[in-house]
This record gives sequence, C-alpha cells and structure tokens, in this order.
Amino acid sequence: MPPRIQTLVRAIGTPRSYFHGRTHVSACLPNNILLFRRTSGTDLRRATFELRPHHRFVLIFNLATAGIVRIDRAEVELRPDEGILVLPYQFHAFPKTQREAILWLIVTFECDHPAPLEQLRGKVFQFDVAIRRRLVSLLEQYVTGEEEFANQVLAFELGCLLAQLQPLVRKSQASPTVTDRRARQLLGNIEAFLRQSQLAAISIQDVAEHLHISESRLRERFRAAFGSSLGTYLRNYRLHLAIEHLRDTRRNFTETASALGFPDSATFTRFIRRETGYTPTEFRHRLITYHRQGPTKTPL
Repeated sequence: MPPRIQTLVRAIGTPRSYFHGRTHVSACLPNNILLFRRTSGTDLRRATFELRPHHRFVLIFNLATAGIVRIDRAEVELRPDEGILVLPYQFHAFPKTQREAILWLIVTFECDHPAPLEQLRGKVFQFDVAIRRRLVSLLEQYVTGEEEFANQVLAFELGCLLAQLQPLVRKSQASPTVTDRRARQLLGNIEAFLRQSQLAAISIQDVAEHLHISESRLRERFRAAFGSSLGTYLRNYRLHLAIEHLRDTRRNFTETASALGFPDSATFTRFIRRETGYTPTEFRHRLITYHRQGPTKTPL
C-alpha cells in the first residue's frame, strides 16, 4: 500500500458522531453530456450564430488562440487557459478570434439542479493544475466507451469539475483589444438599432437604410465578419428577446407582443410556434419548469 494512503488514513482521526457527516446543498449532477472541439474561427462563428435557443449548458475551454465570447449583450475576451460557462437560453456567439487556427473544447450538458451554476453566469475562470488534471480525466473517460458505468463516472467527473470551477471565476472584462474593431462596431450598430425599434417589423432593408449602406453590401459585410447570414442572426436575436419577455410572468402575451412590435398576440403566437414548436403558454411553462426542477424530459 502506498505510504501516502497510510498517512492520510491515519490523519482523519475518529468522528465525534457516527450519524452526522459532511453535507452539501443540491449539487448539479450533469447528464446527456456531449464533448466536441472547434479548430477554426470560421467554424466556431458559423455554428454559434446559427444556433437555436436551447436548454443545455455550454462549458467552453480555450486551449489555444484568444477570442471574443458574446453572451446576450456583453462581450468578454477569452484567453488561452481560460473558460466560461453559458447558461441555458443565453444568446451566445463568437464574433472574432485572434487567429483562424484555434483549439477550443466545448462541453454541453443538462443538469437537474441548475441553481448552483448561476454564480458562474458571465464570468471567466482560469485553468489551474487541479482543473487541468480533472479535464484530462474527463476526456479520458469520454473516449473509453459508452457503457453505463463509464457514463456514470463521466457524470461524476464533470460534476467534480464544475464544483472546482466555482472559486476560480473572475469578473468579465469589457472592451477587449483582440477583436476586429470594424466587426464589433457593425454588430454594435445593428443591435443599437434593434433595441430602439419595433423588432418584429424590422427587415434587413430597414437595418441597411439606418446604417446608410446598401442591403447587398450589408449582407456581404456581415457574412464576411461572422461567417453567418444577417437574416439568421436577426431571427435568432428576435427569438432570444422574445424568450426574455416570456420569462417575465407579470407580462401577458398581448403586452409582450406589443413590446416586440407584433401587431397582435395571434401573430406573436404564430411566430413562437414556428420557431420553437410550442405556443407561448407551453414555452413559458417549460421555461419555468426548467428553472425550478431542471430540464424537461422532451428537450426544447
């Protein structure tokens, strides 16, 4: 037996009580875990700008090449050996990376008790030695196979990793220097116009006229900057804003429809059903159920 184990066993001593041990609040035990990588800035931007709202957590580890992470309306610079957690239904995108070649690890998962992870919202963590070791264990476990015991160990490994991240976060930093200033300015100008407009009625032509640029040129600049179409971005922006309104149970659907620029609640209902497959009532119920109890059995 290794001497270290003997030393540690002798150090634990005798408990004062055999019925009261160390406890914890409801921890997040991840499930439905998926790991994948991004190796180019183009793929990273395209995949996220076209992403639909979903109920999964997205844990990002930057292993090489700095980049910008945009979560809702905030931007943060993510440097190598840093990571960030995106919470369910948060709009997130990656406007720019320092170089085209990157190596980012993405871990997505569901969680029955999401509340403990709220403290990680919008914050960046740095890898320390313990996190790197845990990350190696997580990756090794992920590639060993999909047997039940392996998946159980994988879930516990990720749960331990999440617990270790909580004391490592730092406040997000605004105004990063690594990004393309023209791309940031373009996106900022578009979103400033969207925030002051009746969003449901906004077209690409309206945005182009506001920015004093031709529609074709605007489409071209947006795709060149972000690897996705402006139409896809506007549709997702509109949907994410609608989701923010649906969270507020003090608003009825008529008020929400009016605030977003829809002519009536029926038009708003058709929009939500087309984009999500659910009525506003059903979608709001699922949002509330998720945050109280964890993800529903049928993912959104």
